[in-house]
Amino acid sequence: ETASVAAPATLPTPGNVLLEVRDLRKYYPTRQGLFAAGAPKVHAVDGVSFWIREGETLGLVGESGCGKSTLGLAILGLLGRDRSITGGSVTFDGEVVGAPGVDATAALRGRRIGYVPQDPFRALDPLRRVGPQVRRPLQVHLGVAEAEADARVRDLLERLGVPEPERVMGAYPHELSGGMLQRATIAGALACGPELVIADEPTTALDALVQVQVIDAFLGLVRSLGTAVLVITHDLRLLARAADRVAAMYAGRIVEFGQREDVLERPRHPYPAALRAASVLRQTPGGRVPTIDGQPPTLPGVFQACAFAPRCARATEVCRTVEPRYTWPAEHGFACHHPLDPRQ
Repeated sequence: ETASVAAPATLPTPGNVLLEVRDLRKYYPTRQGLFAAGAPKVHAVDGVSFWIREGETLGLVGESGCGKSTLGLAILGLLGRDRSITGGSVTFDGEVVGAPGVDATAALRGRRIGYVPQDPFRALDPLRRVGPQVRRPLQVHLGVAEAEADARVRDLLERLGVPEPERVMGAYPHELSGGMLQRATIAGALACGPELVIADEPTTALDALVQVQVIDAFLGLVRSLGTAVLVITHDLRLLARAADRVAAMYAGRIVEFGQREDVLERPRHPYPAALRAASVLRQTPGGRVPTIDGQPPTLPGVFQACAFAPRCARATEVCRTVEPRYTWPAEHGFACHHPLDPRQ
């Protein structure tokens, strides 16, 4: 079987779409490129398309360096000095909020789109108490009085499993554990009742037991609020607990996108299959975890073929010379010349 169908001009049109990312690209100049026209660029995100429905959780998975965090920051308009994306568009609730030269995300951040950063220790000001930082979105975006904002934050912290919310709110960041700090940043992200939360590696700095506690509390809260979530992670265990659908990303591109069970249990592309084989979900009785042969591609790079081909046991000459095109059978898409049989 060969995935030879060209990518569609438009995405499938599921109902209740809240966020749609279409052909999103973000390229960065190399040091050489700062001084020479036509020099190679880093294709951090290279033609990514997906959508998130109201109230659902989409998991974005891939190895470090594949472009996951850049994609999340591009959606949020937080790409640093050069905030503009290189190509494509971001549409939120039917309005284009991101495109080359267009950045209308400032009015959305904190109010309609929340953000849970990867490292809560770096996200919070070490010289200020936690409570005023977490309640800040309520005061800035909704004009809520301090006492009412504090009551809202206490309620969120309690629902996130914090036994002493007053103590957490009155503490400085260095006085709290990683689990408490992550719960505080989640409370801040949800304070204004956003329609979407982008959570970038929300459990990376936590030990295994606390990871489960935090993610379960987070999922329970967002589901009760009806909030959609984009979870960015390399942890398949987290996706197995959290995601409704999964997008697997490699070398700046989405290589497979579909329902969680399809991508994690019945993948068509060899990369998510290799991720699963190399995860603790498939740990052998002897305690060894298999690895994926080879190394991710070195950036910068423009791939006119399959970027995963050098690491793929199924690769043939066409994989090394022709870029695979996306197929969209119903809501399960993949980009592979030799897709896996889902029945195996």
